Amino acid sequence: MATLRAVRRRIVSVEKVREITAAMKTVSAVKVRNAQAALMAMRPYAAHLAEVISHLATCSEPAYHPLLADRGDGDSILVVITSDRGLCGPFNSNVIKRAAAHQEDLREKTGRYADMICIGGKGYNYFRRKGFHILEKYTGLFAGVTYEDARDIGRSAIGAFLARDADRVDFLYHHFFSAGTQAVNVRSVLPIRLADMLLPEEAFEPGGEFVPAACSYLEYIFEPDSDAVLSELLPLYVNVQVWRILQEHISSEHGARMVAMNAATRNCEDMLGTLRLDYNKARQTTITKELLEITAGAEGLK
Repeated sequence: MATLRAVRRRIVSVEKVREITAAMKTVSAVKVRNAQAALMAMRPYAAHLAEVISHLATCSEPAYHPLLADRGDGDSILVVITSDRGLCGPFNSNVIKRAAAHQEDLREKTGRYADMICIGGKGYNYFRRKGFHILEKYTGLFAGVTYEDARDIGRSAIGAFLARDADRVDFLYHHFFSAGTQAVNVRSVLPIRLADMLLPEEAFEPGGEFVPAACSYLEYIFEPDSDAVLSELLPLYVNVQVWRILQEHISSEHGARMVAMNAATRNCEDMLGTLRLDYNKARQTTITKELLEITAGAEGLK
């Protein structure tokens, strides 16, 4: 059995860890509420923008736009979003495993891996070590991410797509449901597919059958023309989707960290209970041993 001093030192160290994890849980709880509020505030805007664009594209006869071009299963870019810090449970490992599986599926289908854009240090460090071709990296972004950051990422994706460096741009990230529930999702951002615009919120996996909305009551007057309007709205739609995906990730990361720190705090409390029991046992053993020595000494004096 460990000595009293060793058990006491262990108790003090676990108590300090518990204080840290409890504080991190509280901070993450505040951050996830703020991030969730920001996400819920921008979701209606993204949904209405998708609705307007889908109506423009289906209720009129706009000129062809290259961002709508479906060029089939050619070269692709995979944008992987992870956090810059750990201590959030399996949050990052789930994304990395899904991304690695996605890359293997692409290699089996097309014979090559997708080029990558890594957002977050954890994913970048992993895929750099594995030798994947990384076009761009964004680290330290989530300390104060803004819409301008999302616009920069969107411009990079649009530029690669229009230059035919890639025929598809997929984003792999965590979709936020609640503070305790997040799911890894792969979303195809380019080319823009009308079938994916008006999916319900629960259908975070792209694919469902698209039923155009009734257009009899909608009449649009284009100024100067429909092609010019779509040329402005479609890049805006891509940037908004990237901004929404970043907001989904931020909310999911804080929620995952809150859950992980809550579990760590409970584990510390359980460990403290065990250590205090061991301490009391060791203390009782020491007292009993001293009593036996005193008794033996008294008997020897007789």
